Amino acid sequence: MHRRTFIQQTLTTAAGAALLPHWLYAAAGAKGDAVIIKTVQLLQWRKHLFVVVTDADGRKGMTLCNQRMEYLSGIFNGLVAPFFVDKDARHITQLVDDVYKEERNYKLSGMPFWNCVGHVEVAVWDLLGKIQNKSVHQLLGKQFRTQLPMYLSSLTRDNAAEAEVEKLLAGLQATGCTAVKIKVGGRMETSSSAQKRSYDIVKLLRSKAPSSLTIYADANSSFDVKEGIAMGKFLEAQGVDIFEEPCPWEDFESNRKVNEALKKIKIAGGEQDTSFFRFSWYAHSNGLDVLQPDTFYNGGIIRTLRVADLCRQHKKFFAPHSPKADALEAPFLHLMAVAPAVYGFQ
Repeated sequence: MHRRTFIQQTLTTAAGAALLPHWLYAAAGAKGDAVIIKTVQLLQWRKHLFVVVTDADGRKGMTLCNQRMEYLSGIFNGLVAPFFVDKDARHITQLVDDVYKEERNYKLSGMPFWNCVGHVEVAVWDLLGKIQNKSVHQLLGKQFRTQLPMYLSSLTRDNAAEAEVEKLLAGLQATGCTAVKIKVGGRMETSSSAQKRSYDIVKLLRSKAPSSLTIYADANSSFDVKEGIAMGKFLEAQGVDIFEEPCPWEDFESNRKVNEALKKIKIAGGEQDTSFFRFSWYAHSNGLDVLQPDTFYNGGIIRTLRVADLCRQHKKFFAPHSPKADALEAPFLHLMAVAPAVYGFQ
């Protein structure tokens, strides 16, 4: 199935729904019979890991796991999964907040912890959806969209600029995409050769692709402030629309300085972030223009929708991280069906 067809169908037919009212604050008071969680398991089938949630009546919800979970079984089995056992799944919003405060779990806060929580939350949505025979997005909020414009993404940094551009042009021809995301810098560092390749790719794309092509550039934390501003000004001059993670992702002040120095291009980030307070700072202090939480890394659909609502409140943009084209994309699609402040190609 073509990716575009998969996305259109999944937004309108993927399984999963909840008994909760509005997504932002819902917890207690959900109607219907209790759905008591009896087991939360991390299981393997062939090379794939799954989180499976089973209720007292033997009904199951599940999600495919991302590649991070291979290294997180201790946190998942020791701290996260036990918290949800014997709880009412209808209160999933409150449960996701409370697991952080359980004993000393807050001391482990960060992507490894919230990635475990996010997998449980998504599996619970699947369970509740099967019980109600509805899609998750139907009860998350008002549906804003049934389709998403997609960009062609390249993760490559180790080929020559000419080869990379030819690959991108072939991909554009095959998919009909009108936007691309390229890599600039060297990932967490840069060099003269990485810099030259970055400049060459953008120039070649602009000379060989249609002038209407939308370009996003992802630095993966490659630059310091001075280098980030210089690269950003070049990208601005080439009409690039989004510049992602110019400086180390944890160095939020440096990314803010790059953002303030650039007038046209949008600075994006937040893929690795999990703190609502950090996202709030990005939104109200002009740290970033586009917030990009990952649905799993950030602890699930509800926590990620809260970031989208921050964007709405502060007139920022929301474009969550979702690099998958398999079953891991389904929670992202439910999220995007109802999320406010969505910007650009995904």
